[in-house]
Amino acid sequence: MKAAKAYHPSIIYIDECEKVWPAKKKKKGKKAKKNDMSNPSRIKKALTKWRAKWITDETRITIVGCTSEPHEGSKKEFKKFFDCAIYFPFPDYTTCRLLWKTFIELVTKRPLNSDFHLNTLAHISLGYSAGSIRKTVEFVLTPFRMSKIEERPLRLTEFIGPLSQCANTMEDQYEDFRTFTDFVSGDAARRKAIAQALAGDDEPAGKKDKKKGKGKKKK
Repeated sequence: MKAAKAYHPSIIYIDECEKVWPAKKKKKGKKAKKNDMSNPSRIKKALTKWRAKWITDETRITIVGCTSEPHEGSKKEFKKFFDCAIYFPFPDYTTCRLLWKTFIELVTKRPLNSDFHLNTLAHISLGYSAGSIRKTVEFVLTPFRMSKIEERPLRLTEFIGPLSQCANTMEDQYEDFRTFTDFVSGDAARRKAIAQALAGDDEPAGKKDKKKGKGKKKK
């Protein structure tokens, strides 16, 4: 942080920040030592102190945290430490279809044949990231394969094997990401407020219940 202040504008990047701000879990057995140098969460206190002391408009220091497992971190501490959150969702069917087409044509430098099963490939790749799709295309379209593309047109089966070797996100993991994003961004609360407004109920349920209770008198 001292170096960042001396050479600002600076960016402090923290990868796997769920390990610095881990979620509280009940663990059986021995407790972790406070001064354990192998525990990333040991820098949490210092980061919070430095952030309050040195990060201002004048110092021009930005802290960027990245995580692929946000559900393993503390939602409340993330929201308290970071000013904003950006969520990169996995591509849907339409985006997957466009990604396959774009990456393949980028390598082959020619339009994709109309008889290529692009729709099927887009369905199969749901749950995979854009990086996985690009990695698969680059793995399949080697210089040797490109030299034979006139004799042997591309087939769907060529991409299935390499794609299966890439990391996939299951539906329950995707829901964890969405839940985390809704909490940090406040989207869940906003959607609830909009739904109440559309239903003609502008007051939260708790306040309504209290008002009903006040109206009742004991005999």
